[in-house]
Amino acid sequence: MFLVACAASDDTIDRTFDPCAFDVADVATDAVALWNLERTPGAPMIDVQFEDAAPAFHGHYDDERGIVLINSAITEPHALSVVIAHELGHAFGLPHIGDRASVMNRGNLAIEPTAEDRALISSCAPPRS
Repeated sequence: MFLVACAASDDTIDRTFDPCAFDVADVATDAVALWNLERTPGAPMIDVQFEDAAPAFHGHYDDERGIVLINSAITEPHALSVVIAHELGHAFGLPHIGDRASVMNRGNLAIEPTAEDRALISSCAPPRS
């Protein structure tokens, strides 16, 4: 199956995960660390899958199924972590942001979650040290 860039059918993120109680596969550990969060073993699992896609397509959060899809061609470690962090942001309920530098900028391959990004999902617990 090939990933395709498509517009969401609506602006509502239907399925979200609690940033204070979630788990992901080891492949997303670095992306979770960029958010300054910790995984919660036994909590709801955010599935991260890799598929072939056009080079311009980085990833997608399928909010109907609660699955993060990542372009398997992205192999540079930092870019991969940023793309997964971006899609996890959607899984936590964040929309795209265009008025400031943010991990949630469309097409982002370099900007890590900022303090402003973290503040949007940090109401649950103190950040890890």
